[in-house]
Amino acid sequence: MKNYLVLGLFLISFLAKAQESEKVSVEKNLNSIQAGLVSLSFRNETRLERKITLRSEIGLSTGSSTVKYPDGTTEASFLIVPYINIEPRWYYGLDRRSRLNKNTINNGSNYFSLLTTYVPSRMALVNTKDFEVAPFIAIIPEYGIRRTSIRKHFYSECSAGIGYRHNFFDKSYNYTIDENEVIIDVQFKFGYIF
Repeated sequence: MKNYLVLGLFLISFLAKAQESEKVSVEKNLNSIQAGLVSLSFRNETRLERKITLRSEIGLSTGSSTVKYPDGTTEASFLIVPYINIEPRWYYGLDRRSRLNKNTINNGSNYFSLLTTYVPSRMALVNTKDFEVAPFIAIIPEYGIRRTSIRKHFYSECSAGIGYRHNFFDKSYNYTIDENEVIIDVQFKFGYIF
């Protein structure tokens, strides 16, 4: 009988701990502005499930493009282009960080995501050359870490992934990149949550 009592107390303790950890959830809605090494954006992150969000982002990014003309000459252009990101995220580390009494404010946790980016580069705000630059879409599975500072409005984020990029070419140019290519994405960004 004593063994059953100990087992019962253990199960009650375990269930109470499990329910307590389930109380941790991603934020319902976050709006922020974010700056990276080559980008500036406005973001919205909306809760879909307890640990899953959908992040949408619109911003500006810098880059370069090179085109090869039929006579063999090449030309490079510096760009500032708008971009749109849609990214479902799974913050798998929330429960563990909560159990360890670590900060989970504003979705401060490790995550896996599927980053989908569209860059309509024909709408470039800055293009130092007069040729059209190929717009593209990229799909990249990513692993990331997000941490909120002591002041709960500021955060930093680091992510990396390898994925697929499809370039939409203008047939009148001979681009120096392939139509389909593997892309490596590494980002380090800071942000402010409103």
